[in-house]
Amino acid sequence: MKFIFNVLPISILVITLTACSMPKEIKENEDIAQQVINTPRLIQNHVLYMKGPDGDFKLHYVNSDPSKTARDTVVFVHGTPGSWTAFARYFLNAELQKSFRITSIDRPGWGKSTYSGKFPTSLQAQANMIGPMLKDIWEHNNKQKLILVGHSLGGSLVPVLAADYPQFVRGVVILAGDLKPELAQARWYNRVLDWTPSFLIPDKWNYSNMEVLDLTGSLEAEQTKLSKLTTPVTLLQGTEDTLVNPASANYATSLFSNSELKVKWIQGAGHIINLQHPDMVIEAIQEMNIRSKQ
Repeated sequence: MKFIFNVLPISILVITLTACSMPKEIKENEDIAQQVINTPRLIQNHVLYMKGPDGDFKLHYVNSDPSKTARDTVVFVHGTPGSWTAFARYFLNAELQKSFRITSIDRPGWGKSTYSGKFPTSLQAQANMIGPMLKDIWEHNNKQKLILVGHSLGGSLVPVLAADYPQFVRGVVILAGDLKPELAQARWYNRVLDWTPSFLIPDKWNYSNMEVLDLTGSLEAEQTKLSKLTTPVTLLQGTEDTLVNPASANYATSLFSNSELKVKWIQGAGHIINLQHPDMVIEAIQEMNIRSKQ
């Protein structure tokens, strides 16, 4: 009991400090997400019911076009914690809507996607579960390959998906994603939350913390596979990112030596470039759309 009361104030302090330092764009995004959800026919919901070795689970994604005609399609993959709504504002962009079918997924265990058995913390476990969802999106798109865009942990995940499922993917855009294991070490507050009894913290913080703690090991396990990736890659990185070490973007040059890589630095930008610099993200998607067809 003494341990619980000692660690509780610390865990509350960590969550409180995180909330107090939260940029205004995150609150704005919540409002935008509600606008997208409440706008008739703007998005279509898709739910896949899957069977796994540890039980049944479901996968959820939304897209902007109900037709099954072949279109240039972008698939957004959120970070941690998060859901498809991290990219809600892109569904309201007329230019992007005109050029692309816009799709955003809920990773297993997030949003409306569930999981079976133990929470899937590793990149490989997530990729294994997302594979059927990518196939469904690909088939919905008349078997035309997709462009994957991932932010933060989603940015670490999208090249793994491209390496595992090259038949579905033709381009990858990484937004502030960890790539080098040594630079993805958990911070002191991740260790504090790991020692905090799970019933004292919200599930989303617990699961997010588990993913962060597993990230270094996950990246180590994927290095050989990623080094063989031949899919074109674009990486956007803010110079003032305090959550992902910007040096990870420099490391991408050696990691993706077999891929056509472009690194774009955003001067003065922090971590949430998906919310604060959507114009640069859209520009990168459009450029990738051209590069990956050549």
